[in-house]
Amino acid sequence: MNNAVEVHRSELPSENPNAILNATNKNVPPETMILLSLGPKFALPYNNVSEIPVFHLIADVENILATQTDRSLREQARCQIVNKMQNYYNRAERTTGTSLTPLERFCQAATNTTKKFIKTNPDILITEADKGNRTVIMSLADYDDKMTQLIDNTTTYEKLNADPTNRYERMNNNIVKRLHALQLISDREKYHLTSYNAVCPRIYGQPKAHKPNLPLRPVVPNTTAPTINLCKYMADILQRSFQSQYNAVDSKSFCVYANNLRIPSNHILVSFDAVSLFTNVTKDVVVHDIIMMWDEIGKNTEINLDFFLEIVGFCFDASFFCFRGKYYHQISGTAMGSPLSPILADIVMDNLISRAINLAGIPPEYIRKYVDDLFLVIHKDQVDRVLALFNAQNEQIKFTFETEENRKLPFLDLLVIRQEDGTVKTDWYAKPIASGRILNYFSFHSADQKLSVVNNFIDRVRSLSTIRSREEQDELIRSHLQKNDYPRGLINRMLRQTPITNRNEKPTTYRSIPYIHALTPSLKKILKSNNTAMGISYSNQNTVGHLYKTAKDPVPHLNKSNVIYKIDCRDCHRNYIGMTTNKLQARMYGHQSHINTLERLLQEGNSYTDPPIQQLKEKTALMEHCITNQHRFNVNNPSIIDITYKRQALQVLEMCHIATTPNTVNRRTDTDHLSCAYANLLETIRRSREERISSSNRFRSTQTNDNNIPTQPTLVNPTTQQPPIRHNPQ
Repeated sequence: MNNAVEVHRSELPSENPNAILNATNKNVPPETMILLSLGPKFALPYNNVSEIPVFHLIADVENILATQTDRSLREQARCQIVNKMQNYYNRAERTTGTSLTPLERFCQAATNTTKKFIKTNPDILITEADKGNRTVIMSLADYDDKMTQLIDNTTTYEKLNADPTNRYERMNNNIVKRLHALQLISDREKYHLTSYNAVCPRIYGQPKAHKPNLPLRPVVPNTTAPTINLCKYMADILQRSFQSQYNAVDSKSFCVYANNLRIPSNHILVSFDAVSLFTNVTKDVVVHDIIMMWDEIGKNTEINLDFFLEIVGFCFDASFFCFRGKYYHQISGTAMGSPLSPILADIVMDNLISRAINLAGIPPEYIRKYVDDLFLVIHKDQVDRVLALFNAQNEQIKFTFETEENRKLPFLDLLVIRQEDGTVKTDWYAKPIASGRILNYFSFHSADQKLSVVNNFIDRVRSLSTIRSREEQDELIRSHLQKNDYPRGLINRMLRQTPITNRNEKPTTYRSIPYIHALTPSLKKILKSNNTAMGISYSNQNTVGHLYKTAKDPVPHLNKSNVIYKIDCRDCHRNYIGMTTNKLQARMYGHQSHINTLERLLQEGNSYTDPPIQQLKEKTALMEHCITNQHRFNVNNPSIIDITYKRQALQVLEMCHIATTPNTVNRRTDTDHLSCAYANLLETIRRSREERISSSNRFRSTQTNDNNIPTQPTLVNPTTQQPPIRHNPQ
């Protein structure tokens, strides 16, 4: 592999040593180091045709075609798309494993090596660093110890005896019912804000790779929490009501602000940083600040002040999570991961700044804020006094500070440079801890996406680097992009082209489809010609990030929703395939209820041919098989065969799996809503699946040892948990 890397240097990605930190004593294979250094978003090729997400592509295509009201145009586009997909699938099936490019061979070999390394080292964790866009390899035990120390802090978290999700879900839904009863929200909003399938959020920690001993930053993603949509609803009201005179929206707006400053000779540049802002934003301060700005908030909602504060307080208090099977409640501050937290922190910080600068006598135009970072222009003799005033405004929120060095101060991704005449220039800036990693040129993303990355980076450097000449800017751009394997010729062409300035005509609606090299771009052209008003983007489902072992607790199998599941018959080789938008456990309760009804009717003396039992056959194909063949299904052990976050894709996915899975008991009518244009493609996939299953069964049945004795199952020593040494009988 190392020789191949040297021989095909121009055709293979290079390792970015700054992008990966190995904090263990493990010897990581060089191929794995290269692959991990490319980042979690680096897209990998599909090793074989069975890995290609054809069903998800069909589901997304059907979702887009449904927006076309002209049936003839819809059918015409569908036929063109199916033809492209069928040809691609047939070609991929014939060429799997042959005629691979050096890049595809490298990715395949490096992926296999990385999977083997992760499997043989279950005591390590691969995760993303808190800052710098770096990948960290650390000990799983060390990670667990650090997380345990964090959540054992009784001033911030308290331990719970049981999962509180159902209780908060009921409370959330009661608030939504009250909002609807008072005619404050519509029927559609009521449906959207009501929680149905909430799962306890899973906390995880991001290692701070730029600090010694790798401390962790706790993050609680609330995407599965019962209050997620209610928090978004309240955050939207507050964001429409809140206008800060101090906020820097992004680096470009701050660059414009800084380049228009004129600093007195006795003033210097200073930055303040709030320590652990989110966990130090208390509810009483939030309530006070909302009351103070209620005149503005009241213009954007019909909810009265008392009810508004009640909802915000509920969302604030509903910060809970689980870690390693134990449940915790955050009792101090607001959770990093809740959609309501950023706007609450912004309001609290804004009011704190207003009070402090009034006491310090600092003009408002000399301060800007970005989340928890402050940029100030202060008299050089007043830094300590101003810092003390800021720290005195709130008992919980404290600040650290940094002053300019050699007239330079980093802020965001800018280096602010004070000139001798008092004017200010800026330069694009990367912190010393930054990896310099962007989307690698060799990633299996579309060419459009990679060119957009280059264009955005060029635009960013040129707009932020006001102190550099055009030649200096171009050299900086070349250096950075070449570290990410972009060819110099491509970079030069991109630097010479005229930037696109007309971006007003953007689609109002976007849909995404899985990116499959040599297939998806042609489908996008067909879909765009069919519906020019819709924007179509790509999603990559086979990336380096999918190789990582997640640091979060896994969601229990039966707690997952929006899934396609399969249940095996206990009495024959057939199976049933279904879908559910609810938790899988609730759907299994439904199947079990039907079976219990059947058993009860049989115990009451009814036969399988009696009308009460025959009526049960209409419930599902599962019950029809149970009654017709007097069989039973293993509803206590369903398997999930597909999952999606797009609820509208579920029905198409279910029909695709039914049509291509051998030995299902599902009815033919279960696939009636899928266009017959896909019949030949799905039949090709079904035959391919049957051949793989048949080949696998033949391999297992003929697998023997050197003496033609059937191989016995490997026994495990219960004390060592290792397979015993099996001696060769010869």
